[in-house]
Amino acid sequence: MAGIATGAEVLAERSVWSAAETLPTVLDDLMLTIEHVPRAEEGDEVAFAGVWVGQLRRIGAAKLNYWGLSSLVESAVLLISELVTNALKHGKGSEIRFRLILGTDRGTDLVVVEVDDGSPGRPEVRNADADEESGRGMLLVAATAHRWGVSEDETTTWCTLTSPAVARRAR
Repeated sequence: MAGIATGAEVLAERSVWSAAETLPTVLDDLMLTIEHVPRAEEGDEVAFAGVWVGQLRRIGAAKLNYWGLSSLVESAVLLISELVTNALKHGKGSEIRFRLILGTDRGTDLVVVEVDDGSPGRPEVRNADADEESGRGMLLVAATAHRWGVSEDETTTWCTLTSPAVARRAR
C-alpha cells in the first residue's frame, strides 16, 4: 500500500471544488487496518466479512452522529457496507485499509469513505439480472454517493457524501 496522504490532502482531492486555495478543515480522520486472510470455506468468509462490515458500519455511524451529521448516516452505512464487502470478497492483498474522513470546506461538510484492498482493479458498475443474488454493490455506490472513484494505482475505491455545513461546538 502506497504512502498515506493527510486527511486534508484527501479531502482536497475528493472535494467538489477542483482547485481549492486552502485545504479543507479536517474534523476527524479514522483509519483501521483489517488483516485479510482467505478462509478455508465460503461460509467462514461470509461470517468474517459480516463481522467487519457490521463493526465498521457502527463506527462510521457513531462518528457521523458525534459530528452532527446524522442526516448522512443511512447513506454512509450503505456505502461502507458495499465498499468493505467488495474489498473482503474481491481483494487479493494481505490487509484492507478502511478510512473515514470528515471535514468541512466552503460551507459544505464532506465525508470521504476509502477502502484499500491492496490489489489493482477497477470495480464495475453493472446492472445485475433480477435473479442474481449479488452484483449491485457499485450500482448502489454510484447512485448514493456524491462522487466516487478509484485511486491511480486502482487499489483504493473511494466515495464522498456532502451536506450543508452544520453549526457545531468545538470538540
